[in-house]
Amino acid sequence: MDADDRASALNQIAAIARAHHVSAAEIAAVLGEPSPNEKRSRARSVLVRVLGVLGGTFVFAGLGVFIALQWSDMNSASRVVVTLGSGVAAFVLAVVSLRDRRFDNATTPLFLIAAVLEPTGMVVVFDEFGRGGDWRMASLITTGTIGAQFAATYKVSRLSTPLFATIFFATAFWWTTLDLLDADGKTIALVLGATLLLTAAGVDRTTHRAMTPIWYLLGGAAFLGGLFDLVDRTPFELAFLVAAASFVYLSIVLHSRTLLVVATLAILAYTAWYTGQHFADSIGWPLALIAFGIFMIALSALAFRIDRDYVHARS
Repeated sequence: MDADDRASALNQIAAIARAHHVSAAEIAAVLGEPSPNEKRSRARSVLVRVLGVLGGTFVFAGLGVFIALQWSDMNSASRVVVTLGSGVAAFVLAVVSLRDRRFDNATTPLFLIAAVLEPTGMVVVFDEFGRGGDWRMASLITTGTIGAQFAATYKVSRLSTPLFATIFFATAFWWTTLDLLDADGKTIALVLGATLLLTAAGVDRTTHRAMTPIWYLLGGAAFLGGLFDLVDRTPFELAFLVAAASFVYLSIVLHSRTLLVVATLAILAYTAWYTGQHFADSIGWPLALIAFGIFMIALSALAFRIDRDYVHARS
């Protein structure tokens, strides 16, 4: 269509719009394009959100600097007030902000501040007023209390930040519990790694799926690390390679690039370790290096294809 045809079409559209009292905003809405007012509203929303996050960051930074500078001059009560007291105040303000949409952008920074300062404050309480004992008991009480607090908050608010904090503190709680029960480190890594993977898979089916990559990363790394320590130098050593390959399949089923990266790195790391352990002193070591390099290239190409054809295509 040349310029004259475009001009003629626009004139006809304008004439029809005037005849039927159709506004430009309504035409833009039908065409699927945001109106100028909607564009300004979106830009304003982004600006408000950015300023809110930056404001919360600077408040937290200022509070941290103040505490660090004044820490040596404070008595025990003052140290508890500036840490635990500030954390509780931030949590209360975050809960209050849930009732007013004007403060939505302040809710997440306040919850994050509370998630850092409240457990820090509880540790300060144990350190200042405690009489010694096993530090794991203090950790158990702290993570259990804060985890329950954020779990209750998530049940009411259904926000991602309290859910993220709940998973974090629940993981720390059960790690401490298993450590108190004298469970082996490999067992703890396997149990908590598997739990995090299952949790991430469950959360991935909700509106909070944006937080799952970090849990897939930590869960996958913990599980595979624990499994490697368990089967290292045993007849079941190849079970690690089978598990890592299974994670590639899981990454397709769960549409998780993070899990795919973890599985690929695990396979590469194991292959490098195995080659070094069994072929380092052989004459064919240079050839093994070349073969390993070709294998890495092939595996990276396979991982890219899996991500493109299965993970990305269905996410």
